[in-house]
Amino acid sequence: MPILRDFERRLGSLVEGFFATTFRSGLQPVELAKRLMREMDASRTVGVREVWAPNRFVFSLSEQDAQRFELAEQALVAELRQVVREAAAEHGWGLVGPPEIEFEVDEELGKGRFGCVASFVEGPEGLDPLPAGGHPTLVLSDGRAFQVVKSTLTIGRLPECDLVLDDPGASRQHARIRRTESGFVITDLGSTNGTLVNGRQIHEQDLADGDTVTIGETDLQFRGG
Repeated sequence: MPILRDFERRLGSLVEGFFATTFRSGLQPVELAKRLMREMDASRTVGVREVWAPNRFVFSLSEQDAQRFELAEQALVAELRQVVREAAAEHGWGLVGPPEIEFEVDEELGKGRFGCVASFVEGPEGLDPLPAGGHPTLVLSDGRAFQVVKSTLTIGRLPECDLVLDDPGASRQHARIRRTESGFVITDLGSTNGTLVNGRQIHEQDLADGDTVTIGETDLQFRGG
């Protein structure tokens, strides 16, 4: 799962040697991320046209695991918050407030065991849900349509890209579209020929409904953002 893989990569690069030694055995950070995502899915509230996911998560840890995590707690909390944002964005779920992560010690828990309680806490800078069927779409110049359902979409010639372009003017990893709290943003990934939005070369720009992205000789119209 890309969200979990990216979580481990980011956390590992942040705490480097500490991550490798302290987290070598016992409770692993990725187990917390997996549980968080399961709780989001299990506790989400489904309306007629919208879905809201919990944004506050309290993890109960054993005393041993809490001590192991203590020195890396700030980085771990920041990355778990990012997991909440990415999971919500990928599924089109809304958040009633910014992600909140808290750790507490439960002396009755043994090493490697933990609990998680999810809840909804209103606050500023939430994330609006996408209406049912409301994922935006990229319409290619040849008429094909590609629905943007992931929080991050990579475009380029590599087979590993989410949207593969058979275009000699496209770089192997040319551009990335990601969902943010305010909408969708496209970023050029240092491509050889650049990325255009409505005929103007950009490095990073917000996308609006009807914008035309040009990569090489390929036009992609962004609809529904």
